[in-house]
Amino acid sequence: MLRITTASWMVIHSLLQSFSLATVALLLILPATGSWAGEEMSSGEEARQLRELMYQLKHRVEVLERQQSKQQVPIPETSVSAPSPQIAPKKRKTPLPIDQALLEPPSDKINFSFGGQITVETVSNWPGNQAASEFDLRPASVPTGSGGENGQFAFSARETRLWFKTSAMTKLGLFKTLLEMDFKGSAGEERVNNSHNPRMRNGYAQLGSFTIGQTESTFANLLAWPDTIPDAIAYISNRQAMIRWTQKLDEDFSLQIALENPETTLTNASGTRITPADDRFPDLAVKALWYTNGSSLALSGLLREIRSDGAVVGGAEDSEVGGALHFSGRLNTTGSDNVRFGLAGGNTLGRYASLNSFNDGSIDANGQIELHMLYLGYLSYQHWLNGHWRLAATATHIQADNDLSRVPDTTVEHAQSYHLRLSWLPLLRTIFSLEYAHVHSKLESGLEGQQNRLHFSALYKF
Repeated sequence: MLRITTASWMVIHSLLQSFSLATVALLLILPATGSWAGEEMSSGEEARQLRELMYQLKHRVEVLERQQSKQQVPIPETSVSAPSPQIAPKKRKTPLPIDQALLEPPSDKINFSFGGQITVETVSNWPGNQAASEFDLRPASVPTGSGGENGQFAFSARETRLWFKTSAMTKLGLFKTLLEMDFKGSAGEERVNNSHNPRMRNGYAQLGSFTIGQTESTFANLLAWPDTIPDAIAYISNRQAMIRWTQKLDEDFSLQIALENPETTLTNASGTRITPADDRFPDLAVKALWYTNGSSLALSGLLREIRSDGAVVGGAEDSEVGGALHFSGRLNTTGSDNVRFGLAGGNTLGRYASLNSFNDGSIDANGQIELHMLYLGYLSYQHWLNGHWRLAATATHIQADNDLSRVPDTTVEHAQSYHLRLSWLPLLRTIFSLEYAHVHSKLESGLEGQQNRLHFSALYKF
């Protein structure tokens, strides 16, 4: 029996279709233009129409041939008497090993999203501190005694942010990434262009329970962050590189454990900060988080080695191991109102608290290290007046147990801040806020300082 390939059969089938189309076309043209219509057609006109018809048929055949050449699915050969192709059984897919699955492209498309926020702030401090930032609150920057300027006013848009996110479903689960930056890097001249260099806030990848990259420290709890415009005097926050595992133990309970970037900060006898950069082990942070119906409680632990190898005296090596605890939470009261609080203490709390306003400990002239206890607490109440207006009151306190035989009496002993913030939300993702803050600090010498601040912020997220 004569056998032909499927490709040849499809070409013959297409030619037959084209021939049928040509026949139908001739039957339609001849009655309307030839002798069947009761009128004569010139030989020139017949030749023109025939050439046009042949051109259309040729174009049709070329299109069909191109379509058939693009088909890559092989179909078994068949005979003329049985032109229907046989369907080959599907092969069962075998699961890929984990190492190959990681290299496998996502089964679905990658979802991209881009967003950010435009933030404009204006602040007025009295008294002001010319040597410090007008917008940040730090215990050491509070003017003491009769020092400080009569007033300090400034505008800024440096809190403007941009972020880029991706998400994709892989063979090992949901894979997400986040890259976020703001413009709180080194500042340019205010008198010319007010430029601010961009800096990375977050840059991490997350596959299921596994997170690697830079993000907020596991020791912190952003769910219980106090409702203030600037960072308050006392709080826990530190963004750094880490490797973190999150394990969900129950519907409302999870456990996080992370190895995070270490960095020792010490105070020498003259009050200068020493960063030896002699760390040998990562910081270990653990957090247990309970959350339900908008409320949450968290207990965090921190274990660190504080080490110096010749930072003060060449060859003088010393190290101390210490830790810290942080208990925080956000509790709903009535309606949308809520209370946020945090309590922390430890002898390695240092750079995890209040922008490293207090160091981890001290180092003497012989290169010997001593760790200092540090305590802090904050309480913030947020009250919604209606769907567009809310009021927040916040109080914070931070205190260090310094060894005056090792550090000078110009070191800050404690500081407090009190905040009252009124926010208006006229549109979705838009917040206008006005806040009054009063800050008080005291040095180990007994010298006290205070500062008042009026802070306005306009924020739009897109």
